[in-house]
Amino acid sequence: MPSATALASLNSPCRVLLVGAPPFAGALREMLAGVDDIELVLTDTTQALGQAAALRPTVLVRALGGREDSGDFIRACRAHAALAGLPLLVLAPHADNTGRDAAFAAGASDYLAELPTQTELLARLRYHALASQAVQERDDALRRLIDTQALLARAQVELDRIDGVDSLTGIPNRRRFDQVALGEWQRARRNGQPLSLLICDVDSFGYFNHRMGRDAGDLCLRKLAGLLTGQLKRPSDLAARYEGKQFAILLPDTGLDGAVQVAEACLSALERLALPHPVPERRIVTMSVGVASTMPTEEGGFEAVLARAGEAVLAAKSRGRNRVAAFRA
Repeated sequence: MPSATALASLNSPCRVLLVGAPPFAGALREMLAGVDDIELVLTDTTQALGQAAALRPTVLVRALGGREDSGDFIRACRAHAALAGLPLLVLAPHADNTGRDAAFAAGASDYLAELPTQTELLARLRYHALASQAVQERDDALRRLIDTQALLARAQVELDRIDGVDSLTGIPNRRRFDQVALGEWQRARRNGQPLSLLICDVDSFGYFNHRMGRDAGDLCLRKLAGLLTGQLKRPSDLAARYEGKQFAILLPDTGLDGAVQVAEACLSALERLALPHPVPERRIVTMSVGVASTMPTEEGGFEAVLARAGEAVLAAKSRGRNRVAAFRA
């Protein structure tokens, strides 16, 4: 008879691990001799659990001698990771109904109280093999589905993140800003807290791009994005690229005076950065900042704050650029 290791290496549709009494093992081996789609591996109760992981049987058959009890072995199989879900057929010639009931109670899949004919044995083994294969395919499909769902969830998180990030500067984009602004407006209205907005517009940026080139303009915007983000002190503050050469800073729970202080700090930081600008009278890159602050009410909306901040930017530019203008909304 081939060794268990040699048999385990074969690619057989149905591998039967037979555990038990020699007389019945010999009888089953004779019945299955020459059956192409059945591979029989013989072992005993002391080795079965240890061999299970390596052998990967399709069906487990426990042959009993006399009135031998199968309950402990069946329960041990059901507690074993490699055997827990396998069909387990108990062959117990001359056993009484008590043994049958105990075997099913312990977790047996099938029970034969007498030695079957070859036809019956093959039919039962093939049935259980197909059932085992179906369960395995279902479990594999479920695992793949779970893995795919987890992958899709991670991909969706990444897409949401990318969708809310400006590709040039790496900070939140207009869409993300609008989402956060709406939420902060509603929160400020519920809590009775002020909400302030800064619109930062790079001065003479069209001329900068024309003279310095598109790459220099992109680099300027990236540096400005990092500078503005660096001025924020609280997790709830948000700096975003609003559109083109404009950036927006949202300051929840901040009144007009506090917002103006942040705007002045941004101007000072940009002056220290000293990015060269081709306009002779400008020499370095500057920006005009419009500030608007309000106490949200049921009647108003965030659009009014945006409008006032826009007006403030125009006022700052009309007064000579490189300065802050502030209005209450």
